[in-house]
Amino acid sequence: MVIALSEEMAGLRKKAAAALGEIAHPAARVGLEGLVNEPNPNVRKTARWALAKLAV
Repeated sequence: MVIALSEEMAGLRKKAAAALGEIAHPAARVGLEGLVNEPNPNVRKTARWALAKLAV
């Protein structure tokens, strides 16, 4: 699923970030951190949410 974070389509990146946030597996952190400065605001927001879930 981490591979999907680099998909061309923003919707797929957003869904992957959301799924990884729900799973909250620490291995997803690096991939999610790569989306913190994502140009698409929806993907960026979801990545930040997922990272917050990992911090809990």
